[in-house]
Amino acid sequence: MSGRSRPARVGFFACLAVLVALGVGYFNDCLAGLGLSVAALSQKEQATPKAEPAAEAKAEARVRIVVQGEQCRLGGARELRSCDDVCGEQIPGAIVELAATAGAQRVVEDLRTCLRRRGATVQVISE
Repeated sequence: MSGRSRPARVGFFACLAVLVALGVGYFNDCLAGLGLSVAALSQKEQATPKAEPAAEAKAEARVRIVVQGEQCRLGGARELRSCDDVCGEQIPGAIVELAATAGAQRVVEDLRTCLRRRGATVQVISE
C-alpha cells in the first residue's frame, strides 16, 4: 500500500473536492458575468421573445390606397376620405401599393412621406 494512512487520504480527497467546488463556483460567477454560464444561457433562452405568426402577418400586410384628386380610398372601399386619415390607419411595416394615376402630385407626395414615416414600404403605381 501507499505510505499514507487512510484518514490522511480521505482528508486529501476532501480538500481536493472542496477546492474543485470553490473553483467551479468562482468560475461560474465569472462566466455568468460574461453571459456564458449554464444559468445565464437558460435565462437568455427564456428572455428571447419568439416571433409570433400574427406579428409576422402584420409585418407582411399588403394594402392598396387609391388617390383620386385630393382624397384617398382604401382598396375596394367606395368612400373617399382624407389621405391623412388613411395614412394614420396603416400598420407600421406594411407594404402599401399607392395607385396615383388620378391623384394630385402634392397629395401623392405627402401621402408617400406620411406612410414612410409610419414605417410602411411604399410602392407607387402610376400607369
